[in-house]
Amino acid sequence: MAEIYKEYDCFAYFYNKYWTINAPLYLEKALDILLLEKLEENAHILDVCCGTGNVAGLLHERGYNITGLDGSSLMLDYAKENAKAVEFIQADARDFNLGRKFQAITCLFDSINHLLNQDDVLLVFKNIYEHLEEHGIFVFDANSLSSSQDVDLSDFSAVESNEVFISQGSYNSIEKLITYSLTAFINEDSKWVRYDNKIYERYYEEELLISLLKKAGFRNTAYTYGADIGIEPFEDRVFFTAWR
Repeated sequence: MAEIYKEYDCFAYFYNKYWTINAPLYLEKALDILLLEKLEENAHILDVCCGTGNVAGLLHERGYNITGLDGSSLMLDYAKENAKAVEFIQADARDFNLGRKFQAITCLFDSINHLLNQDDVLLVFKNIYEHLEEHGIFVFDANSLSSSQDVDLSDFSAVESNEVFISQGSYNSIEKLITYSLTAFINEDSKWVRYDNKIYERYYEEELLISLLKKAGFRNTAYTYGADIGIEPFEDRVFFTAWR
């Protein structure tokens, strides 16, 4: 597992510091509309691909029983600091067995797009289905075609006294592949050291994801765009709901 997720370990620090500044609040707003009003106050929720635990921490503060799961050990190190009272588990979303079921499961911040082939997406959906209680609900978000094509609009840079972080995105329309080229310069012992890394995401058509959900066993599947539920700046992100 450490080998599979090493690229996420490499940028966990910058992901935690820069990429998750405002996103958890917008994702929480989406969950308010799509999920939380349908749950009991102390419902058990599993957050798959929880990253640095920011959303898990927000939901715990609101009284939900949260378990976070992620494949990157360094992401989880930050998660345990960001949400100290939450249970976090290191596991591969394609192949985990927690021996218990949840009333709801989330998979947020386009985590599904990090799965680069349909077989892996189906494995995750099947695994999530098996971990839901009867009539449980699964909510996730994914990149739309427009957000994938315009990914370069979200190019980002941060300059501080002892570190520089640059993220540049590009989209290959033939392979439907987003590439994030990440470069960091860190001042270590008065010497600047450069680190380079790439993270990939695959765009999946909405109807394809719906068909994979149904193949995994889900019923009453649906999707909506962030603009339709007033989620800014995620207006072109797609939010999916599916019931067991």
